[in-house]
Amino acid sequence: MSKAFIPIFLSNALLSALSISNLGMISSMVGFIHSQKHDVDTYQVNWPRNTVYLKALPEHIWMDQGHTSNGVAGYGFFLGLFGMVVAWRLRRRDGKISSKSLTLLAVLQTLATLFTLSALIFTFTVTRQTSHQHILPQLAVSNIPYSMHKWTPETWFKAVLELPLAEGERWEKIRRNVRVMEAWRWMLIPIFLLDLVALGCSAWAVSWWRRERREQSEFTIEK
Repeated sequence: MSKAFIPIFLSNALLSALSISNLGMISSMVGFIHSQKHDVDTYQVNWPRNTVYLKALPEHIWMDQGHTSNGVAGYGFFLGLFGMVVAWRLRRRDGKISSKSLTLLAVLQTLATLFTLSALIFTFTVTRQTSHQHILPQLAVSNIPYSMHKWTPETWFKAVLELPLAEGERWEKIRRNVRVMEAWRWMLIPIFLLDLVALGCSAWAVSWWRRERREQSEFTIEK
């Protein structure tokens, strides 16, 4: 049974590492959004015949996918830690561990897999629905949030990058943060795959544990 230590430990260690990395990127996005809203407030946009001080955030911005993905990352981080503890107990106790710990781990990983899959579908669907939108000069009014369309932070700031911003440094900072937003969204895919791998390792360990116990019982009866 102690052979299960390596696959369970490694899969959960990787899950925890990826999750905390994703959590950091999502937190970075949240910090950036807050700074744009409260510190920057407006962007000076120099259109050919009109200068507009565009509000940093639109009137309709969708943040739910960020909150959901943040929950996935937090759950994955702590689940990975719990999985490593279970794996370590397998090694330290030479496999003599209650089936309840392994079963609980498998159940939690099943929930994590479903949670991540839901977040993955939701996030990519919302991003696709709000992509290919543009900020129209005739609808942009100074110091009033842009009211056309619904946006995610990623699709809004991509649209902002298309504008003739007065400050090149501001444009570069937005571009860097858009890359972070893209990165945490795509990071959901390897997290989901690691959820599947970790669940497979735990299910295999539970099956092995039950088979060993059944064989031990049969051996005892034969004696």
